[in-house]
Amino acid sequence: MTTSEHKMTAAAFGSALELLDGGNLDGALAAFARALELDPGQAQIYARRASAWHRKGDTSLAMADCDAAIGLDPGHAAYHHLRGNLRNGQGDLDGAIADFDAALGLDPGLAAAYVDRGMARFLKTDVAGALADYDAALRLDPRQPNAHHMRALARRAGGDLAGARDDLNVALRVDGDSADIYNDRGRVNAEAGDLAGACADYEAAARLRPEWSRPHSNRGWALVLAGDADRALRAFSRALALDPGDALALYGRRAVAVRRSAEGEADGEVELIYDPDVARMIAASGVAPIADLAEITSLEP
Repeated sequence: MTTSEHKMTAAAFGSALELLDGGNLDGALAAFARALELDPGQAQIYARRASAWHRKGDTSLAMADCDAAIGLDPGHAAYHHLRGNLRNGQGDLDGAIADFDAALGLDPGLAAAYVDRGMARFLKTDVAGALADYDAALRLDPRQPNAHHMRALARRAGGDLAGARDDLNVALRVDGDSADIYNDRGRVNAEAGDLAGACADYEAAARLRPEWSRPHSNRGWALVLAGDADRALRAFSRALALDPGDALALYGRRAVAVRRSAEGEADGEVELIYDPDVARMIAASGVAPIADLAEITSLEP
């Protein structure tokens, strides 16, 4: 390749990165294609284009570019890490873990790869393995909010609510603008019996992400548990205004109706809502009163 061609490749690649950073995915992809036409042997161009394809929602093309990058430079940890995340998103957890293993074999200091492998292990219900990975990530970077957040979810799954809350408190000190972390701390607080704390966390999550229905439906369940049916119904209504398919809100409204039906106040409209799979999901989460769910799942549509 001539000096002129090297300069043209570098210019096209630089343009692609600028367009990608600016959110112009189509322009970035076109510029990446120009760069690869000039020099198809550049692994980093394939890897960066893979990120662009992923952001555009085309996982198959992103995977193809990751494979190309790894084929050209198998010793680059970041390329294995990227492909691991793509596989994780596709549900190929074993493939993802293999890629994270490869990334960490090449770069044992890659904290993010420990976090992402921990997530894959958690999704495989390997809570102990997930916790080991989150611990490793936090030894490398003790202030990493995502690692604390993910470890909290694993601790919660293992029944360690106090440890989960500690991790979420740390995560919020580092990243106090995360609606997800507030929402998850609300769930932990609710399960620990701190319903007022749970409601406060759900309200914070709703303020940070006003378009998200889940903090409202979760707050509704906390209010059901607290015995405040009227405020619970208002919370469920708010959730359903944002997302008419929010299963927790639909079942929350049904649970209130079941309670009121025993007092002669059944809501006929709510009687139409029935999905035993969602009921089992709520029962497993520990968010809902088990007695209510037993009544819900025994009713016919």
